[in-house]
Amino acid sequence: MTCTTLHAQDLVLKDQQGMDCYVYLPSKIDKSKKYWLVVGVHGAGGQGKNAGGYASWAKRGDVIVIGPSFISRQQGNVAPYQNGDGPHAKKLIALFDKLKQDYPLHDKMFLTGFSGGSQFTHRFTMNHPELVCGVAAHSGGSWATRGLGRISKKAKGIPFAISCGEADTGKAWGAAPLNRLAWYNEFKKEIDTAGFTYLAKSFPKVGHSHTAEARKMSAECFQLATGLGGGTKGAKLTLSAEWKNLNGAIVAKPAADGNSDKKSGRFTDYQKTQLQKTARSAFIQADKKIISDSKLIAFLKKNPAIIWKDLPGSAKLLEQCEAAAQRWQTAAKSKNKFNGRFLKDFKKFTEGLKIHEDTFSEEAVK
Repeated sequence: MTCTTLHAQDLVLKDQQGMDCYVYLPSKIDKSKKYWLVVGVHGAGGQGKNAGGYASWAKRGDVIVIGPSFISRQQGNVAPYQNGDGPHAKKLIALFDKLKQDYPLHDKMFLTGFSGGSQFTHRFTMNHPELVCGVAAHSGGSWATRGLGRISKKAKGIPFAISCGEADTGKAWGAAPLNRLAWYNEFKKEIDTAGFTYLAKSFPKVGHSHTAEARKMSAECFQLATGLGGGTKGAKLTLSAEWKNLNGAIVAKPAADGNSDKKSGRFTDYQKTQLQKTARSAFIQADKKIISDSKLIAFLKKNPAIIWKDLPGSAKLLEQCEAAAQRWQTAAKSKNKFNGRFLKDFKKFTEGLKIHEDTFSEEAVK
């Protein structure tokens, strides 16, 4: 499996149980870069080919996608894979370790799955939060409540994207205590109470189907977890305003080789992610009270609006910062100090604000 910067090919590996794991690679592997591992888990009775519909993500060039195959039915003392533990979890971890030997991967993986795959991915994440950067679990037949799994507080900072169709009211098995929709709602309530970072959506008139809306949620979750763009093309997405507890989200750390610390303007991608995390905490304060001008200006000097102004929930903070910057400018002009160092400072800390655009437009310069 060892690959250099030559063109790579998709692979099929045999795992510990002799089952096929499908590996989807970018057109080229660059050993100087780090890649995220995306794990697409099939539904009950399926197998790993096409990685649950996420194989095409590999074409974006910065991820490696795998589709492991799992046992969906009880075999002797071995429970089915939906529990997210036992030999199935060990198998995924072994695959991850093997791939890290052959490819430059980050130390955490992103998981996504539908139906039975949803059950495996969210339970595996609860059992092994140290290995997961984000998880998207859709239309599970059961969730980690009622003794069928656990909700680990160690996983609360990992972004969870969960969904279910509002017409998905069948039971995964006859004796199941709840139908899919009701169980999804119960799990959502539990992780909300526990303070998890999550996005939850139910889709009207949708039955047991993996919809485009659910796939978009997976892409958003990946973007939030890694700092990269989401989906097949890797384009930056506007995160839904329905994300909960964003200020508690665990974000990816830069790779030692600098790949995740790529510079973009004055700030590296990692710095931007960290500044955005700080800004989300400020959003909460601005929604509750009026913050003093001195604190707002100090905040802008460390966390310019250009980094966070388009994030959901930023409106109140943006409004207060704009007003504070306007008053700062007026005071500086009244003292004939809006020049030299003062002008330079103003230009820097107002980056991303409308007052910046107005002040430094071509007309204003004239």
